[in-house]
Amino acid sequence: MNKKTNEELKKGTKDDCTQKYMYDQSSVRSQNVKKILEERKAILDSLIDYKRKSLKNAPSGTLRISEYRNKKQYYHRKKSGSRNGVYIPKDQEDFISRLAQKSYDEKVLREAEKESHILQKMILCYKGQTVDTIFSCLSKSRKELVRPIEKGPEEYLCEWCDFKYEGKNFDANTAELYTDRGERVRSKSELIIANILCKNNIPYRYECPINLKGYGTIYPDFTILNMERRKEILWEHLGMMDDPAYAECAVRKIQSYMINGIYPGEDLILTAETRQQPLNIKIVQEVINRYCIS
Repeated sequence: MNKKTNEELKKGTKDDCTQKYMYDQSSVRSQNVKKILEERKAILDSLIDYKRKSLKNAPSGTLRISEYRNKKQYYHRKKSGSRNGVYIPKDQEDFISRLAQKSYDEKVLREAEKESHILQKMILCYKGQTVDTIFSCLSKSRKELVRPIEKGPEEYLCEWCDFKYEGKNFDANTAELYTDRGERVRSKSELIIANILCKNNIPYRYECPINLKGYGTIYPDFTILNMERRKEILWEHLGMMDDPAYAECAVRKIQSYMINGIYPGEDLILTAETRQQPLNIKIVQEVINRYCIS
């Protein structure tokens, strides 16, 4: 599904380099690069502080491990440059582990300090403007003359929301349920999901058809746009999982999604309920926070 969306975005008169850029940027578009660098450096600095404190309590010297006929022997090198070291009996497992941990921690500390130093330089040099933001800084007159490497957020969102499609028909005996934005849905749970999406200003399409190889045309309950990443995510709510026939069809549908490269937790959200275990509104909000906003 996502790949198809990217291919649609690449259509037009754009040159090959621009097309490749737009495709490659699909997973990182609109993210704050400086913020990412700062968050990574903060994690490393915390790790550096922790390892420095740990090494203060580490034993002196280093560990040498000798293996002969699948048997391990451990030696304590008390001074740097010492070749063999003093044999450590196996009953001193704690001491052996502490020496091994010390060596590992020293390597981690060295690499963390190197990376933190590099990130600090990048943060200081980073001006905040990227190739993605140049077009938005142009005057209106210039924008009319320039073909940007990608659509601006407002234009992209408008085009996505204006997409025309034909949903699934409602049977005559289907209850009439309408969302806060006035569209008809099939169940109370779908009504709840739609209204929470609307409340969170998450763009979505209801029962927008897609084709799954080996299954045919399918109408996902919701097709959601994560605007931050410009990524489409499908949402299927499985509302009658205590019905064996329904559950059988649901499993087949989920398997078909995965066969077509659409996996739960990546491009597909799954929620479910039974008569005894109804939809949990708190879970719906948490799912939206995890997949649709960040």
